[in-house]
Amino acid sequence: MLRTERLSLRPVEEADVALYCDLYGDPDTMRFVGPPLTRERAQRNFRKVLDSTDCVLLVIVETATRQSIGIGAFLDFDTRRRRVEVGMMLMGGARGRGFGREGLRALIDHALVTFAVDEVWIQHAADNMDARRVPVSLGLSHNTTTKSGKLVWSAYRK
Repeated sequence: MLRTERLSLRPVEEADVALYCDLYGDPDTMRFVGPPLTRERAQRNFRKVLDSTDCVLLVIVETATRQSIGIGAFLDFDTRRRRVEVGMMLMGGARGRGFGREGLRALIDHALVTFAVDEVWIQHAADNMDARRVPVSLGLSHNTTTKSGKLVWSAYRK
């Protein structure tokens, strides 16, 4: 389990299906990601992710309230290039409170300490100004803008 000043991040469990479905089915949460999923499709995706060896999901819990407020992930492990993608999604009520920055820092630090990687990267929609502030505040390097309009940022092992 990862811990920060205000958050704990624990492995996802079967009982977290509702959180996953709420995140991926919420139009506001998905507005920069893609179309919201139906509850049935989100449930099917959740089962696939639980069985996947290509992705590690963590539930983000606000310590003070013990409420699950989002999901963090390690995905796209690239052993040849020694890199991994990190991502996270927060519930609407958790956004704008500094949890994104705090959670992302914890995920990046954990990846660099735990996995055989030299680079941890994130991506977000170029027009998501709230998401842009987080990697800038963490000192990540802006690498590129993809053809699909995503900004890519990286943290490197020092």
